[in-house]
Amino acid sequence: MCPVRELKKIVEDVYYIPGRTNVGVIVRDDWCILVDTGLDEGQGRRIVNIVGDAGLKVKYIFNTHSHADHIGGNSIILDRSEAIVIAPSIESYFIENPVLEPIFLYGSYPSESLRGKFFMAKPSKVDKVISEGVDGELDLSYVTLLGHSFNMYGLVVNDVFFIGDALFPENLVEKFGVLYHFNVREAVKTLYKLKEADHKYYVPCHFEPASDIGKVIEVNLESIMKVRKLIEEHTVSKISMEELFSIILSGFKLELSPQMYFLYSSALKSYISWLVDERIIDGRFEGGRLYLFRVE
Repeated sequence: MCPVRELKKIVEDVYYIPGRTNVGVIVRDDWCILVDTGLDEGQGRRIVNIVGDAGLKVKYIFNTHSHADHIGGNSIILDRSEAIVIAPSIESYFIENPVLEPIFLYGSYPSESLRGKFFMAKPSKVDKVISEGVDGELDLSYVTLLGHSFNMYGLVVNDVFFIGDALFPENLVEKFGVLYHFNVREAVKTLYKLKEADHKYYVPCHFEPASDIGKVIEVNLESIMKVRKLIEEHTVSKISMEELFSIILSGFKLELSPQMYFLYSSALKSYISWLVDERIIDGRFEGGRLYLFRVE
């Protein structure tokens, strides 16, 4: 394989392409497996050019989950290769039918602004739906990393763990205030799972690979528990869900577009579900609004 500056080596035969979404490249002879493909066709073209310059053809694409910034390059790469797409169950439906993502966030048919590339990638086929365990054919392992998305998976190869969006860097935790997780309770379990993992390197999608992610795990856990505590504090007295969300988002000084509001409200509803399931808060519809309150 010819050395290419934009292809960063992690260990032998395992590389990544840095970007807004890091893309893994696992080398096998004259072909490679991609781990995610970035946000859009521009990133997809960049990936094809980089691996092509290295003398590699794309034989497989593994999508950790179905969010647009992880599958957006699929379509253009598939136009230029005969790659086999691998994905977890449930995520595969969203990859093949990406309009489901903005429908899920909005709760109905989404407006055009919610059907842009940041929320809805172009559709692509999924050839193989995987489950947790060893893939003997490709000599790697799939690992469930639930929480951030419906059924996100990571991948371990040569003692390198590609962890998708299970973990966010400190600067993004501070910027976003409320991290997006589809199921925040499961996201916490995944963070503890990562805490117990023992691998040479970890490759997150939104910051550089690292050999030690302990501090970043703690930052993510603290962020989640901070939001949970805020909800508990503000539901001591009855409060409408709209007012609760307004207080929390304003407290983080977040100025949101309507599109981002739906993303954040979805994230906050996951906390509501967590607390309702633990019988800490409950809800009641009254006067045209849903009110939340602490359980006595």
